[in-house]
Amino acid sequence: MNNSRLSTKTEWHLKRYYRWNSLLYDATRWAILWGRAWFHNYLRIELKQIKKEYERLSIIEVGCGTGYHIAALAPEFRDCMFYGYDVSVHMLDKASSKVSDLKNVQLRQEFFSSNSIERSSANCFICSYSISMNEDIHHCIKAIHDTLSTTGVLYVVDFISSSSDWFNRWMILHGVYVQSEIISKLQYSFKSVEYETKRGFLGLYYYGIIKAIK
Repeated sequence: MNNSRLSTKTEWHLKRYYRWNSLLYDATRWAILWGRAWFHNYLRIELKQIKKEYERLSIIEVGCGTGYHIAALAPEFRDCMFYGYDVSVHMLDKASSKVSDLKNVQLRQEFFSSNSIERSSANCFICSYSISMNEDIHHCIKAIHDTLSTTGVLYVVDFISSSSDWFNRWMILHGVYVQSEIISKLQYSFKSVEYETKRGFLGLYYYGIIKAIK
């Protein structure tokens, strides 16, 4: 599939979908996006370790949404630079209100691609239920891999599998593709991939916590 066509299709859906969903996103996503609170506590521990290797960390979140993770991490890691990418201006408006007083955060309304930022320039990526927003995840993973520095790290929490046909169909209607290929695609591109799968809401799906090192 052509990369520009993929970006256009996904970007169009995200802009349209989150125009209204941004109004109730923070109040409702706890029911589906399990593991997010645990994930940013895990990120806090990981970033403290990674910081020892770099004078100044550059951290990118793809699909930062309303700023759930950046707003929690950036105040603690003020000597790190956080970049939040999202195509929805409405979601970014919510995020901006949470981080407006933080000088170490930049929010960018953009569909993240290999051309978004200089190659090999970021030390760390965060993807919280954002890779599954791509029908073809190959280009998303490639863009992240291209942008990571040598030994850079990608942290992911996302849907991994579901045995429920109606749940899968319902998620696709909302632009989410539950794909077990996320792990295998990462294993193909990254030197080291560690992961753990957990049972999601009502057992309708499984989600994964993944750490991939370039």
